[in-house]
Amino acid sequence: MAARLEFRSLRHARGSAAPKIIAGIVVLAALAGGGWYFFLREPPVVIPEVAPAPAEAAPGTAGTPVLVTPDPATLGKLNTLTVDQLFKEARTALNEQRLVSPPGNNALEFYLKILEKEPGNSGAQDALRELFTFAASTAEQEINARNIDNAQRVIDLLTKADPNNYTLTILRSKLDAQRKLVDRETAQAAAAEEAARRRAEAPAAAPATPAGTAPATPVADSAGTTTPAAGAARSTPSPAEPATPPPAAAAPVAAAPSAGDTRDAALVKSVPPQYPNAALRRRQEGWVQVEFTVTPEGSVANARVLDADPPRTFDRAALDAVQRWTFNPAMRNGAAVETTVRRRIEFKM
Repeated sequence: MAARLEFRSLRHARGSAAPKIIAGIVVLAALAGGGWYFFLREPPVVIPEVAPAPAEAAPGTAGTPVLVTPDPATLGKLNTLTVDQLFKEARTALNEQRLVSPPGNNALEFYLKILEKEPGNSGAQDALRELFTFAASTAEQEINARNIDNAQRVIDLLTKADPNNYTLTILRSKLDAQRKLVDRETAQAAAAEEAARRRAEAPAAAPATPAGTAPATPVADSAGTTTPAAGAARSTPSPAEPATPPPAAAAPVAAAPSAGDTRDAALVKSVPPQYPNAALRRRQEGWVQVEFTVTPEGSVANARVLDADPPRTFDRAALDAVQRWTFNPAMRNGAAVETTVRRRIEFKM
């Protein structure tokens, strides 16, 4: 009887301990899952606020030369990095705002290299989706600044990231138009230089000698006395003949004073506006109507906003760009004068 009671007591103890064991296993599994989530997963990509650098390319030139391909040492390092090392380099590049430059050492290329090593890597794919808008905006700025080669490099990288994105079609069209414009202006400049060279090499026209007139050549006689040549002697009146007064020389006709050059101010160096980061994130577009004064030296002064849509979103970017523009000043009768100019600046994605 006592043995039977002891067996029942032991079975009851085992039954009461089972729920506690199960609960402990669940807690340990939850802790393991939390540890994996916080320590082993790839952290999300955070695109930093980018402080855009001003582009100082002048119209009529192909822009400041830039390095558009990585050097062999950088390319070799990029190919030898592991996936974990590439993720680390990409996060560092994001923190340092190296989104698409310099070539071979930027976040966009690091994530693309990860996909080369591990096609379908979700962390790299998510990061490229986040980077695409910012990289496309950089490509458009390079096009506007006429950095043709660098713009082509960024577009090629974006094609690897998302080849079917319609934004690439727009960027390629803008790049092609800008490239044709640069080629045309280069050809015009070469033609102008050739014409100037030919004008400089053309011989100066010799002064014309009046018809029927021979220059008087002095002739020395035997006595050493110099007498005018026959033609000149015949023109000398004899003492018996009254001297005929020479015809009065025609009074020189005074040239009418030139009125001087008169023209409007002409833009010679344009700095494209930088797209505000807040508007980029919202994919917001708009325009700004500005008015400013072009000084006789060709600089911009007193720039102000006349109208904008939407208000105050793009005002600062438009004014910052306009104040770095350079003009050939307006001319009135050959003198440079101050003039007022109005421009509408478009902001398009």
